[in-house]
Amino acid sequence: MFRWNMSLETGLEAIDHGRRQLLEAMADFFQILDNPALNQKLVAERTGAIFTAMKAAFTAEDQYLKTRSESEGSPHMATHAAFMLSYVELCKKLVPKIKNIKQGQQACLEIYRNIDGGLYHHINDEALAYKHMVKHPAKAAEKA
Repeated sequence: MFRWNMSLETGLEAIDHGRRQLLEAMADFFQILDNPALNQKLVAERTGAIFTAMKAAFTAEDQYLKTRSESEGSPHMATHAAFMLSYVELCKKLVPKIKNIKQGQQACLEIYRNIDGGLYHHINDEALAYKHMVKHPAKAAEKA
């Protein structure tokens, strides 16, 4: 489901590396849905891995965006913060309630919907914008 492909490449190694790691963490999370040993600890570990990867990926993007104009960077960084907050709040709400495998699966499905509906599409949709920034580095200097 969450696989790295050339359409996700931005042309910026630090950003692409962070995004690959994030997609790997998301794929690892997806793999636990059918695990017969699914429990609160496993879900917490995998959601924590996604958060750690998300934070690293967004940090790399934010560092790059700080070299661009304010109008390019600030709204995008605010979007990153909103994704992280939404994800953390959802996990804090769902993971502690897991007492059995069925609850674990339900929590995972809801978290998966959040990841697929928001985070994955964010990564996919903004790849073109980063490619454009790489092709037009002079615009960053003109706006700065």
